[in-house]
Amino acid sequence: MKKFCFVIVLVLTMFCVGCDTSANIVGTLISIDESSSTKDIARLVKPAIVGVGGINDSGESIGSGVCVASGGYILTNSHVINGCEKIILYLHNGDTTTAHIVYEDPVLDLAIIRSKISIPYLSLGDSDELEVGQDILAVGTPLSLTLVHTYTKGIVSALNRTIKVGSASGEGYMQNLIQHDASLNPGNSGGPLINSRGEVVGINTLKISGGEGIGFAIPAKSFKTLLSSYVNRINYKKPYIGVYGYDNEIANFNNKTDLKKGFFVIDVAENSPLKTIGLKPNSVIVEFNNKKINNTLDLREELYKVETGDFVIVKYYSNGQYYQSKVQI
Repeated sequence: MKKFCFVIVLVLTMFCVGCDTSANIVGTLISIDESSSTKDIARLVKPAIVGVGGINDSGESIGSGVCVASGGYILTNSHVINGCEKIILYLHNGDTTTAHIVYEDPVLDLAIIRSKISIPYLSLGDSDELEVGQDILAVGTPLSLTLVHTYTKGIVSALNRTIKVGSASGEGYMQNLIQHDASLNPGNSGGPLINSRGEVVGINTLKISGGEGIGFAIPAKSFKTLLSSYVNRINYKKPYIGVYGYDNEIANFNNKTDLKKGFFVIDVAENSPLKTIGLKPNSVIVEFNNKKINNTLDLREELYKVETGDFVIVKYYSNGQYYQSKVQI
């Protein structure tokens, strides 16, 4: 039997697409009792879930999305809406409306779009609480818009998976993914992964082609703080530190460092904030803004809590020694 070891690379640099010009729309939080059955959860979450059609010169892409904040803020995948001139939302009652891009990150394969009209929304759950074997629901628009709001049920198969992916620009990696066996097909991209409390714990992003029941979702921890920043802060500009790397646990497994936790740095962008303090490849970031960093998710979460222009303390390990520096984001 062949053994596969997946390695993830992350570029901690993303971008905001334009300014948010939506009207001051609000939405209603969908409240779900913890004792609700799977059937009740499926019925109650439906108004918050949309089919997503992205129109560009080459045609229309089909995907899914879920509203997760008052004001019509919807999560989907970057590859669903990337390069689209117009975005159409297909609602649960058969109506349609349009949306525009608020934020897009092709590396994480995540996008925040904003509906032109109010849509009921779901709460984000704590993906750190997920356990292997627990029940989950996947909702999306597989294959065709005629199949919008298709539900499939499964279990969490594994946590913190790292997957190598290919694209037009070359090979890349996605990490810290939730693996599950709920059925996914083209068009499920961007749809929610929902727990037994009706909370969104992930955004479905891909499946292993040629395999059965091997799907993956981006965990809520990857975007929870980011979403809050865009929803609650006027003219929010996403912070940037310009490092390229992956979970240090992987580097330790490959004997690149003697530390087991942290964020292992493969490269540092020229003129980036961390370049100015002397951070070099093969260093391990262990603290950021006085918070311990165990992996890439921790670094991403803490980065989203600060703003451009803020000063933070970065502690890192290099050549057997610890260093600490103050840097402006």
